[in-house]
Amino acid sequence: MPYPALPGLLLLFAQASTVPACPGASDPARQLAERTWITTAVYEGDDRSRNQVARYPGVVGISLWDACSNRFEYFDPATGRSRAEHGGAGWFFFTGDGRHQHTVPDAGTPLRRRIEVLTASEFTYSRQVPRGMREGAPLVTVHVVHTPYAGPWQVQATAAAASP
Repeated sequence: MPYPALPGLLLLFAQASTVPACPGASDPARQLAERTWITTAVYEGDDRSRNQVARYPGVVGISLWDACSNRFEYFDPATGRSRAEHGGAGWFFFTGDGRHQHTVPDAGTPLRRRIEVLTASEFTYSRQVPRGMREGAPLVTVHVVHTPYAGPWQVQATAAAASP
């Protein structure tokens, strides 16, 4: 038996898939949410010759961003496990000029990051942290570089991180 409604349904699906999922989201939020990201480099100050990723494990991870809900979630790159229970999930927003991103974890300290690069192939921000992430150490600006994630883990937002 033919299904006369099928062509119309396919057309509706094709049209729906070209409509932005979150028309109210900011351009930076949409750009960030288009990919899953992984930290690939951390540089201290203006020295871009030495990748310090091993000194800053607290900023290294896989990240998901949802432009519709303004939620984020981080994952351990070694295991693929969510860090939501340890402050690795929460809310994010960009300033009106798109120069800064604020993350407000469900548990933990809110952060302000300066956006340096946000393209389809790179997401880089900078912020000040204690050198080597050691309490009491002098502050240093770190530049944290992310690239699209293509590793073995199929990360997806956990129910706890996805719902407010």
